[in-house]
Amino acid sequence: MNKIVLFFSSAFGVGYIKYAPGTFGSLVGVLLWLLFVPNIYLLQVFLLAAVFVISILFSSMAEEIYRKKDDQKIVIDEVAGMWVSIAFLPKTFLFLFLGFILFRTFDIKKTWFIKKSQDFRGGLGITMDDILAGVFVNIILQFIKFLFC
Repeated sequence: MNKIVLFFSSAFGVGYIKYAPGTFGSLVGVLLWLLFVPNIYLLQVFLLAAVFVISILFSSMAEEIYRKKDDQKIVIDEVAGMWVSIAFLPKTFLFLFLGFILFRTFDIKKTWFIKKSQDFRGGLGITMDDILAGVFVNIILQFIKFLFC
């Protein structure tokens, strides 16, 4: 069971990449979005909720296995945050690229109350900062979509 938890919490092992595992986890999020998430908004809502819950559960279990708070190998939260960043938007290179760059920026900088959300215990604290970063990115991208599309 532990191997399954570590496999999924590390986004299929990319969390074990020595340098920038969060960036690689975010890239996995983009690829999974492109491959498996259709442009049906109601289904996107369901899938976003599912990846949110899965991220909380798997990152909580992985944190217990590693015995370390928010170990860098846990990147399923980046997948969830990336999905929030690009939800309800066209699947174009521009939106995916901007979503990726903005998400990594917000996730690394942890501005405003995003950093404070890490105070939650377990998987909720691991996941919430990425979800909030994703929300801010999505708002920016929706504004860009409104202005230019």
